[in-house]
Amino acid sequence: MMRFKHALVLVGFAAGVATAAQAAVVQVRVRVESLVGANGVAFSPSTVAFHDGSFDAFNSGAPAGPGIQNIAETGDGTAYLAAFGSAYGAGVSGTVAATVGGFGPGIFLPGATGSFVFTIDTAANRYFSFGAMVVPSNDRFFGNGSPTAVELFDGAGNFLNPMVNLKGSDVWDAGTELDAPFGSAFLAGQSAGDHNAQGGVVGLNSDFSAYANALTAAGYNFSNLPLDGDALARITFEVVPAPGAICAFGFAGLAFRSRRRR
Repeated sequence: MMRFKHALVLVGFAAGVATAAQAAVVQVRVRVESLVGANGVAFSPSTVAFHDGSFDAFNSGAPAGPGIQNIAETGDGTAYLAAFGSAYGAGVSGTVAATVGGFGPGIFLPGATGSFVFTIDTAANRYFSFGAMVVPSNDRFFGNGSPTAVELFDGAGNFLNPMVNLKGSDVWDAGTELDAPFGSAFLAGQSAGDHNAQGGVVGLNSDFSAYANALTAAGYNFSNLPLDGDALARITFEVVPAPGAICAFGFAGLAFRSRRRR
């Protein structure tokens, strides 16, 4: 009887540890999918950030800051991540690249997918922000202008299981470069480092006609231009068990089964 009670104590203790851990710190898998048809737009690896709802990456109608400008013009999230780190020290950030069907450094070609697992605090990192360049273009991108647009956990730490669906009408224009093949990313023979300054502001813009039928770096002609209602990308989230929680449950289960055999 004493051994049986001891096994039950182990079960209760392990379950309590796992529940407490998941209530504060969890692992979240972020999955990014391209829903684009053949010969359509591609997009860069997604730069992502988890925060308390205070990180504002950009605003419609305002000039683009360096972080979102670099993403929009080159797909490089370095400045974005630096700005995030300075603004919110308790945050978690990183990159989700294409691992299936990708091109070059994790670019999401039409139909590509990719995921990455992040360890976050459900109280400190309730909200999610992201940015990715949409190509071929000079300065188009995906992103959330409102810092609280994507809420992962409520105030009690409950997972809300959000989903981000991106259409043609959700493509942003940073307003920093003129639309033209010259200096556009992802077009054969062009360099994203070339720049025709525009001096505009951030705004929604799904017109890719300046790049129609051009040869892309991936070897296809850009003939499938997105319409406002076309589904382009999806971001989903999944809470996955932490290795420590799995071990705790496994150990408790073994103790319980051992007693039953006796």
